[in-house]
Amino acid sequence: MKKIERAIVSVFDKNNLIEFVGSLTKFGIEILSTGGTGRLLKESGIDFIKISDYTSSPEMFDGRVKTLHPKIEGGILYRREVTKDSEDALKYNIPPIDMVVCNLYQFKEAIAKPDITLTDALEMIDIGGPTMIRAAAKNFPDVVVVPNAKYYSLIIKELEQLGGISDKTRADLAQEVFTIMADYNAAIANYLQSYYHPDQVMKTNLFYAYEKVQDCRYGENWDQAAAYYKNLSCDYGLHNLTQLGGKEISFNNYLDIDACIQILLDFDRNRFVTAILKHTSPNGIAIDKSTQLKSIKMAFKTDPLSAFGGIWGVNKELTTNAADFIVNKENIFVEVILAPSFEIEALEILKQKKNMRVIEFGNLLDKRESIYRNHEIRSVLGGILVQEYDHKPLIKEWNVVSKRQVTNEEKEALIFAYKVSKWTKSNSACFAQKYEGGVYTIGIGAGQHSRVHVVKLAAQKAQEFGHEIELKDSVMGTDSFFPFPDGLEAAVNVGAKAIINPGGSVRDDAVIKRADELNCALVFCGKRVFRH
Repeated sequence: MKKIERAIVSVFDKNNLIEFVGSLTKFGIEILSTGGTGRLLKESGIDFIKISDYTSSPEMFDGRVKTLHPKIEGGILYRREVTKDSEDALKYNIPPIDMVVCNLYQFKEAIAKPDITLTDALEMIDIGGPTMIRAAAKNFPDVVVVPNAKYYSLIIKELEQLGGISDKTRADLAQEVFTIMADYNAAIANYLQSYYHPDQVMKTNLFYAYEKVQDCRYGENWDQAAAYYKNLSCDYGLHNLTQLGGKEISFNNYLDIDACIQILLDFDRNRFVTAILKHTSPNGIAIDKSTQLKSIKMAFKTDPLSAFGGIWGVNKELTTNAADFIVNKENIFVEVILAPSFEIEALEILKQKKNMRVIEFGNLLDKRESIYRNHEIRSVLGGILVQEYDHKPLIKEWNVVSKRQVTNEEKEALIFAYKVSKWTKSNSACFAQKYEGGVYTIGIGAGQHSRVHVVKLAAQKAQEFGHEIELKDSVMGTDSFFPFPDGLEAAVNVGAKAIINPGGSVRDDAVIKRADELNCALVFCGKRVFRH
């Protein structure tokens, strides 16, 4: 085990530093340090050697040059087992530096401030720190690099138990350095692109670094390896989930959870919202102004058969009576239950289902702007497709193009139905109906090649699950225009009195004429909501 005799300590984040460096000195490790870090060490009574004294070179340019010196970089980089390196070190009076404790200026945190200037941002680009930790990482067989305070306890533990730092830990920390630098450099590159090209929505270059959060047992299918990685540039996302019970989250679970969270983000936080999904598409959604249990029951009522094995999400703390319904009602099997929080008794009830994944997502629904500040990225063969998230207002324009006007009650239900169709795989159609206290889905069609067939499918499902009466005077939303009147006719034939779609077909006039003949209200909202 290689002995550690000398460490350089230069950190921006000084949390837990004094306890850590104090422990290093107990092992007889000599400490070198720079200005701000050195002042803290001095105030705490810890002996150290100032870098400027060690190198016989003063700090320059308002601290921009402190550690960029052959005695520092050479002491880190020279290979102890290479005779020529050792001879050069002796010749030029460069003692070995065996540990580098350094974390970087917080560039990402700085540029997140709304009033940051370019000058201030440039000053937060660390130079000396990255140089030292990269040098130490390159020479990790001889030098231990500690790039984050979260590793302090590990370092002390190994020093106590092993008398040094293991080869595995040295290698792991070196790898961590290059991950940190990838993320750091990506943040700088992305910032400068945005600064000088503010109107360029899709940047010339796109840089992100990712860190594995969890291995999945397998991917979409049993013979595919998979894992979930978090984007280090995103403060909020699925890495903020807390699992409170059940089996580990699978690859497919992550896809469904993502879809469910995005649906909940789109709905009014002032009402109780329940979303039940299968294969990332809504199976049933309901909003209720008074109780969570009612919204759950109405969402489940849409299609109880397909709800079996689904992902269930609510937008408010899950109550005990809601948990009791989910666990004890016959023919309910839930893969994942999502909520911002859970009543204590509700959590105990849910834990009766040992395999059901119970997921708390905290305040994610309050972070809509932060979440959608990032890109939506999809992989394709040889590259990625990048787009903005579909987070803009659902109704671009409210244009009732039919003679029959829309009532206030119908308007609320139409917007609800269109929002559901937005999150349903294209082509989509959603029949919705008001009830005392809220709105719910009575029939959802998803993923059909034909726009008319998806309307018929949604109606067929509504009829199959006992919503034939509710279809009368219902409303329908569909994610694209009608190229022919047949889709509208299919909806009206089962009872729809009002329909919303984006409009935009070359045959809009024929569709409007047919709507008037059938006394159906028709709204064009001007926004397409395809979801592939």
